[in-house]
Amino acid sequence: FGDFSNLLLTINSGLTTTGYPFVWTQYTVTVSGLGAPTSGRFAFRYFVTNAGSAAANSDFIGVDNVKFTATGGAAQGIWTGPAGTMWTNPGATTAYTGTPATTIYVNPTVNSNYQVSFTTLTPCTSATTTVPVNVTTPVGTVTSPVNRTVCSGTNATFTASATGGPLTYQWQVSTDAGLTWSNISGATSGTLTVSSVTTSMTGYRYRAVITAAPCTPSVNSNAAILTVNSLPTVAITAPDLSLTPGQTTTVTATSSPAAAANGWTWTLDGSAISGTTNTQVVNVNGFGTYRARVVDVNGCIAFSNDLTIGAEASDRLWIYPNPSSGAFQVRLYYGGPVTERRVVRLFKSNGQLVMEKEFTLDNLVSPYLRMDFDLSNLASGTYVVKVNNSVTGKITSGLVVIQHD
Repeated sequence: FGDFSNLLLTINSGLTTTGYPFVWTQYTVTVSGLGAPTSGRFAFRYFVTNAGSAAANSDFIGVDNVKFTATGGAAQGIWTGPAGTMWTNPGATTAYTGTPATTIYVNPTVNSNYQVSFTTLTPCTSATTTVPVNVTTPVGTVTSPVNRTVCSGTNATFTASATGGPLTYQWQVSTDAGLTWSNISGATSGTLTVSSVTTSMTGYRYRAVITAAPCTPSVNSNAAILTVNSLPTVAITAPDLSLTPGQTTTVTATSSPAAAANGWTWTLDGSAISGTTNTQVVNVNGFGTYRARVVDVNGCIAFSNDLTIGAEASDRLWIYPNPSSGAFQVRLYYGGPVTERRVVRLFKSNGQLVMEKEFTLDNLVSPYLRMDFDLSNLASGTYVVKVNNSVTGKITSGLVVIQHD
């Protein structure tokens, strides 16, 4: 009802019998350019000729649903963020002062967050949205890797770094003195480890290509040169490998290149023994297998061959020191595979028994088992030492002279 001057939509303006849809159909009209606030009316008119319940044109027209959506005009954003980093132009010469804008330009020097909320003329205000801006700084001062000298079979480590970033690294190697370079697969951190180097790699050069994408260009570090020293050649020898009591032999080690000062260490039957020089003096108390380890003048490490010092078989009864001031030791060779017992008796020259001890001999101890005695409490003179084999009954004897001061 009333006066309506603006036709927004017409359906079946030709009044044809097929002009109306026979299913629910949505039609949309747009009204724009209205100020705020605005009020008004909408009307729907149905016109048909020769209508009525008994007339020829008696279809019914229905309106199912009417929905209004107000957009309120173009939305404008209010921005907040780190001071001094927001601008209204790409050249960053006009500062953004907080007026509504759909676009601003930012130039932070570190990773920063900016917030924006949009408001329409309705007025309707959106929730605040955070816009993160990640900052990449071009590659700056580069710290290049340094030359490395290592021993064959060990690892060589090179390190490069730079200011700027975030940075990515790609290590390269040159095997022709820097004429050509190849990427090393998987070498993409600031540290490169080259494993199990060989002497054939001496002269290889390594450098890092450092990138701060999307900033360009990439920057190459200076090249570092790898030098690989050979391991020393080490050997040990001795002039006599079989000893009797009272004898000694000297185990001597040689190294090429020469050993560093105090660069020797030794093992006997796999256990560490004292000594930092290239020799070991061995007597019957030191039977076993010797091995030397050397650190040469280049810092490289190698091990010698194994050298075994053993006993020389003898039927002799060893008594020493002789003459003695009282304390002395008795040794008798035993190389049997099973355990045996020996009874050692000491007699005066007139046949009087003054001391008796029993010892167990087996193949787990030195073939010249040390048997200790002390006659300090007896008078000076010559005493008879008799060793009795409890299995065979065989007796081995000798003399010891006791001399008191």
